[in-house]
Amino acid sequence: MIVEKHISIEGNHKLSGEINVKGAKNAVLKEMILPILAEGKYLLKNVPLIDDVEYMQDVLKVLGINSNFKNDSLEIVSPSTIGVEAPYEIVQKMRASIIILGPLLARCGEARIAFPGGDQLGPRPVQMHLDALEKMGANFELDHGVLIGKTDGLNGVEINLPYASVGATENTLLAAVLAQGRTVIENAAREPEIVDIVNMLKKMGANISGAGTSEIIVEGVDKLNPVDHEIIGDRIAAGTFLVAILSTKGSGRVNGINPEHLPMELKKLGEMGAKIDSTETSINIEYRDNLQSIELSTLPFPGIATDLQPIFGSALLLAEGTSILTENVYDQRFQWIPEVQRMGANIQTGWQHAMIKGVESLSGAPVHATDIRTGASLIIAALQADGLSTITGIDHINRGYEDIVTSLSSLGSTIEYNNTNG
Repeated sequence: MIVEKHISIEGNHKLSGEINVKGAKNAVLKEMILPILAEGKYLLKNVPLIDDVEYMQDVLKVLGINSNFKNDSLEIVSPSTIGVEAPYEIVQKMRASIIILGPLLARCGEARIAFPGGDQLGPRPVQMHLDALEKMGANFELDHGVLIGKTDGLNGVEINLPYASVGATENTLLAAVLAQGRTVIENAAREPEIVDIVNMLKKMGANISGAGTSEIIVEGVDKLNPVDHEIIGDRIAAGTFLVAILSTKGSGRVNGINPEHLPMELKKLGEMGAKIDSTETSINIEYRDNLQSIELSTLPFPGIATDLQPIFGSALLLAEGTSILTENVYDQRFQWIPEVQRMGANIQTGWQHAMIKGVESLSGAPVHATDIRTGASLIIAALQADGLSTITGIDHINRGYEDIVTSLSSLGSTIEYNNTNG
């Protein structure tokens, strides 16, 4: 008999109160690997206790880099000699592990990495990473599912990314900091998490300018040093809680987040009918009148984050009128839609567009999460639905949210973990 943990939610409870978000998942996973670049003892602060952090700890461990989680902080010790191979059983859990490629080549001149796994969100091409690193002097071959990279030394070059890819920007950046000469990354990603990674690298002694713009310039240095660093707040988690509060006609405050990291998202929440007030480190949201339909398109920062598209989508299921969502980043980001249709949602899809016609009510149902953000969107839908909903596949949710059940319970939702026998 298989016992699977699931989340049970009784809908139609207004959320209110305060909630704190921890460090950004999309920053901490990359900052955890910066010790690959230089030996010594590091301390990362404001670290979220999520499964992906544990998975990345496993990746570091096979390289010989030990880490210890204590009181929202992560101590990482990088020895003078590290390994260069990350096997399939480790990296299959998380796509972010491909980012160790650049720093391993920079420090060791070699990397052996199994093709990574993670959420099923359609193709996220690694070729862009490889093209950039090859231009810097690396050579690659694929041997039985293992990507083998080698270099006699990386050199600074000008790299024009065909797309403002976060991963390709990061891999190029982490290779360039120890390369000989100047690297210019054109069409670089501008996400706040990249700015945070650059800030940590600069503390380590890297010479980088232009973070947060589409042109990042890196002057290679001979050596980097270990540092302490506090991670920025998670804008995706913050956006999730803001949407949850609004969708239940509640009011509340999310702390630990810079509102400048959610510019378009806050604008769209306002268009939906929310009253928004912000400080430098918090965002207040208040439901005013009926939720209004909106048009929303995902784009790289400063556009709407693709991670928040399913979450906004679920909040629009009961909105007045018809909303149009356009997904420009991942072609399988609509996996949440068939599940909320089981709850009574009225949605039509075509290519990268989804048309949501607001309905009068949703009914609780058993649904299944296929990735982190689908799971969060199903929680948002269940919070608004009549009756009881059960959500399976919550291992995905735990990869990106630190105990979301406790967080939402603190805001007044009727939500709990249960076991399903099957």
